[in-house]
Amino acid sequence: MENERLARMEEKIKANEKEIGEHDKKISELEKTYAIMEKMNYRMGNVEANIENINKKISEESKVKGLKWDKLIDYLFYAVLAFCLFKLGIK
Repeated sequence: MENERLARMEEKIKANEKEIGEHDKKISELEKTYAIMEKMNYRMGNVEANIENINKKISEESKVKGLKWDKLIDYLFYAVLAFCLFKLGIK
């Protein structure tokens, strides 16, 4: 009886040690995955910041192009106005 009891206990101990070993492996893999996810989070933050900077530059450039067209229209308007005034002043 005593031997059977010891044998069952040893089997349980071996089974528990095996489970603990498997859990340790899983924990190690999870720690690696977590480290990778932290790096990806950092990189994604950098990507988002760069995209924001690019969007700002694009919007600023489009404003500048818009201002160029506005200036051109202003010059044309004043040129036509000056021509009209000149013609009216001579007659």
